[in-house]
Amino acid sequence: MEKASDNFDIRDRLGYRVQNLSNKMILWATRTYARKFNVGAQEWRVLTILVRQGEWTAKNICDFTMMDKGNVSRAVRKLVQDGCLKDKLDTVDKRRSVLTLTVKGRKLYHRIKKVSDAREKKFMSSLSTSEKKGLPIILTKLDCVIEELLQETEDV
Repeated sequence: MEKASDNFDIRDRLGYRVQNLSNKMILWATRTYARKFNVGAQEWRVLTILVRQGEWTAKNICDFTMMDKGNVSRAVRKLVQDGCLKDKLDTVDKRRSVLTLTVKGRKLYHRIKKVSDAREKKFMSSLSTSEKKGLPIILTKLDCVIEELLQETEDV
């Protein structure tokens, strides 16, 4: 006998759809940025964070973005090798490095941002005016709920 739960299709679930959209966005960014700028989505994220923060450690970037430590480490290493980032020993804690953008890194950021902005504009142009206004509100609400759920897992 077939149960209603047997007809479950994960493709209808919010988590699956958000993850799938995110994966496709990252895939597009990785392909596009690699071809045009010789960097991937991870390097782009590191650049955007350092433009905003000024100087920061790799751990700060991991904590802020929730990116995997290994991915951040590889992205930082590539950006340092390419001359886009400078790393110097932290004066307080000699075990860690403080990362800063170089002039080359800032120029790369601005070049990639133009492409990123065009993608964002294309996404947003597919939405109605009310959807554009509602989307940030909806995302904030969903983020608050997942933060509560995550907190519950820490309290166990």
